[in-house]
Amino acid sequence: MTPRIAPLIAALVVAAPMASALAAGDRAGIDARYQRERQACASVADPDSRHACLRDAGAARQEALRGTLTGQEGDAAQWQRNALLRCTVHKDVIDRALCERMAQGEGQASGSVEGGGVIREIEVEIDPDPTTPR
Repeated sequence: MTPRIAPLIAALVVAAPMASALAAGDRAGIDARYQRERQACASVADPDSRHACLRDAGAARQEALRGTLTGQEGDAAQWQRNALLRCTVHKDVIDRALCERMAQGEGQASGSVEGGGVIREIEVEIDPDPTTPR
């Protein structure tokens, strides 16, 4: 391959996903969504939170332009996989199993994101000494 053709091919490989994302006039929708998200960020009182919100809005716009960001509804299967992956932080087998059960919807949830967080809990009975017969 000549030295002049290699950069051209590299540029085409990089530009191909972006072209497909923008092909159907998606850019206008992406930009409109970005502007709505920026307006929502402007209403955040805490400066650090506002900065993080603006940074996330910009990152989401970049990913949408690349074609790697799903819509606001997201991919439910991917959300489920992500929830289960977060459970790998638990090294204890029982803790991980309980986390996975909660990620799959078992247990109870209370609170709200607007209120500061959602608390999920599941009640199980664990025998402190599994070698002792009942």
